Amino acid sequence: MRAQRIAAWGGIAVVTVAVIAGLAVIGTPGERRVVRLDQARVADLRSLSMRVNLAWSSRHELPARAEDLIDGRNMTRLPLDPESHEPYEYRVTEPERFEVCATFSRRSPEDENENDFWFHEAGHRCFRFNAGKDVYR
Repeated sequence: MRAQRIAAWGGIAVVTVAVIAGLAVIGTPGERRVVRLDQARVADLRSLSMRVNLAWSSRHELPARAEDLIDGRNMTRLPLDPESHEPYEYRVTEPERFEVCATFSRRSPEDENENDFWFHEAGHRCFRFNAGKDVYR
């Protein structure tokens, strides 16, 4: 009886250590969700900036507002922040320059290079573009 109890407690300990190690490696479900939300924000900002550059290519002027990008074919709706469901910020800063902005939950993952264009810290971050020249994927 005593050997069975020791074996049972040993098995519980092994499983507990394995679960803790797994969470340490892949992160908790909440942490993974935050990472996925920030990845979605970057993807949305990429898409939005590419649409602005396409508009620039055809009209040689920047849309005054992000809503002006909606044409019913190439863009049927603006991307929204996956958490707040609010539109991302878009601003024309000069006749040929614009920026798109989002609020990120955390810093870019450690495996991303700080020189990567889409690298970000936690918090509000704007990415600046020269129309027709800067396309960052």
